Amino acid sequence: MWNMSPSSFDTLADENPELRYAFARVRDWAQQHPASPILDPRVLHRDLRDVDAVALSFTLHLLVRDGLFERVYMAVTPSGVLADGEYSNPNEVPEWVPDRFNNYFEITDGDIVPVLKPAVTDERV
Repeated sequence: MWNMSPSSFDTLADENPELRYAFARVRDWAQQHPASPILDPRVLHRDLRDVDAVALSFTLHLLVRDGLFERVYMAVTPSGVLADGEYSNPNEVPEWVPDRFNNYFEITDGDIVPVLKPAVTDERV
């Protein structure tokens, strides 16, 4: 899934040297998890314990601000996994959401979290 050039992370790191380590760790995580279609801040925080939480948060913010990723919202099932479906706004999440086995749960029994997915770019330009 990760077809983004590592140089994209490096460019942002060069522009924000105080976050160089955080950018490198997020880039490395993405390269080590090529099947993951998203960056889930909860997972990154858990997996990258050596990265300061504020630095990680700001790094993810810059990836969105600079158009490399876009923020979408996903429902978390009562068992703690992400349900299928992406929403551009948390208010778009329906009251009842199917889990990956098509069993519906009430969103009040789950949660809504922001995640990042690679931004769609037109490669023909």
